[in-house]
Amino acid sequence: MKKVFLVALTIVVILGIGQGLLKLPAVQDVVVERGTAAVAERASVGLSESSSLRVFVCGSASPLGMGQAQACIAVVTPEHFYLIDSGAGSTDNINRMALPTNRLQGLLITHFHSDHISEIYEVNLGSWVSGRPTPLTVFGPTGVDEIVSGVNATYRLDRIYRTGHHGEELLAPELGVLAHETISPGIILEDGELTITAYVSEHLPVEPAVGYRFDYKGRSVVISGDGNVNGDTRQIVDGADLLLHDALSLPIVSTLSKSLGTAGQSRQSKIVSDVIDYHASTDSLIELAEQSNVGMVAFYHLVPVPLNVVLEDVFKRGLPDNFLLAEDLMSFELPIGSDEIVVNRP
Repeated sequence: MKKVFLVALTIVVILGIGQGLLKLPAVQDVVVERGTAAVAERASVGLSESSSLRVFVCGSASPLGMGQAQACIAVVTPEHFYLIDSGAGSTDNINRMALPTNRLQGLLITHFHSDHISEIYEVNLGSWVSGRPTPLTVFGPTGVDEIVSGVNATYRLDRIYRTGHHGEELLAPELGVLAHETISPGIILEDGELTITAYVSEHLPVEPAVGYRFDYKGRSVVISGDGNVNGDTRQIVDGADLLLHDALSLPIVSTLSKSLGTAGQSRQSKIVSDVIDYHASTDSLIELAEQSNVGMVAFYHLVPVPLNVVLEDVFKRGLPDNFLLAEDLMSFELPIGSDEIVVNRP
């Protein structure tokens, strides 16, 4: 017993000495130097090379989410890099995953709810600073011109200040101004071996709303944005390797709404109840997979984000083996010439 006490006392003393040393400027300088060197080295490495079609979850939450960023998915090939939506907190995840923002080619917006567009300028700024060689184009349904014009106007002074501070050679002013392109359902882009197709999503009263399918060298992924399963969904997902679809747990959301009402929070209860009719339920997505030849289904834009294991188990009730819940920093690798899907968890 005495030996254990002496060991514990020794540890306490060592920790105390260590904390005391960290108060010394000379020690702090060494820590800062080594820490910044490590950060710089990691930044220089960047994203690993791969010939696969890769999908990164930069944001998996809905407005009914805590601890996760809002909707944002990245699709990367050796020649391409596109983002789908740009919700709050997602830009930080883009940086944490070391995605190649210097070669970002476009931001595809599914619809104009705030949790899908709130960090458009942060994406623009980050890729501009990283050295993106052309203006960033924001693709979206009718109304995207209004969104982009508003963002450009709001941040006009920010762009002027940054160019004035760093110089036009480093931050060319024309590259800080967002471009836009209004898209319609159908093929919206063909770039080498990548084809991007937009389809109509059912998210009333939000109209128009779209989702996107990416096809690259025989591999494919569909990203839904928000919406119920409809005929267009069934058609676009058929034969896809991977489907990322917004998902709502009816048992959790309906119970939450009821509990809020019982607690006298009628306003919040009504708002929570209202989201039920314009997000895909887990049951509807299970039925969709049964009717279509889709390889894997990942739920994102989770309504709500499960805060513990119990809620996660409720969300996953009845899910087939090829279903999973997405989370921030998760990624999927789809090797070319294979049916394999490699899931990388954070």
